[in-house]
Amino acid sequence: MSGETGLTEPPGVPVGGGRRGLSPTGWAAVTALGAAGITAAATLVTHFLPPSTPQAAVGASSVLGSPSASGQGALVTPAPSPVPAPRSALIDRLTGTWSGPARYGSQQLTMTLVVTADCAEGRRCGTLTTDLLPCVADITLVGISDGPQFDFATGSYSPDSSPSCELRHGGDYFILGDDVLAYRTGYDGGRSGTLRRVGQSS
Repeated sequence: MSGETGLTEPPGVPVGGGRRGLSPTGWAAVTALGAAGITAAATLVTHFLPPSTPQAAVGASSVLGSPSASGQGALVTPAPSPVPAPRSALIDRLTGTWSGPARYGSQQLTMTLVVTADCAEGRRCGTLTTDLLPCVADITLVGISDGPQFDFATGSYSPDSSPSCELRHGGDYFILGDDVLAYRTGYDGGRSGTLRRVGQSS
């Protein structure tokens, strides 16, 4: 037995008390295994998860709407508004001076209709004159119906008109033809006549 005292290192442990580390070849193997595991996990996630929807596609879908149960899209094009009848063109054809014979029962009279260029529905349009009483009335266009038929109301009368002239809120009908107006009344059914164009209003 020698005279030196102390503990001896157990076999396999390096001098200095450190643990034995992996060799460079071992560390390379561990790194390769870790990389392979990450790649396999990414492959599985990509395979089993549904693809994400791009933000632009989501925005377009919310604007256009998703198809309904009937297969039709939610985006509906509105129907065009109906085009109004060209009433101004009809009034232009009526504008001017018209005159002719009319009958009221057994009485004959001459009627003259003057329609101004600024005539419009609900506005003063000119004058209607009859020589039987006589009566000279301001007229207002009440409306236009098929024919074309123009319904006029008689308003105030001129000072030289007869006191027997009556105000009427409509019912003097003039049906426009080719330079001819057929006249009839709607309030008593007793007046009728035919007027022809004798002048064009400016």
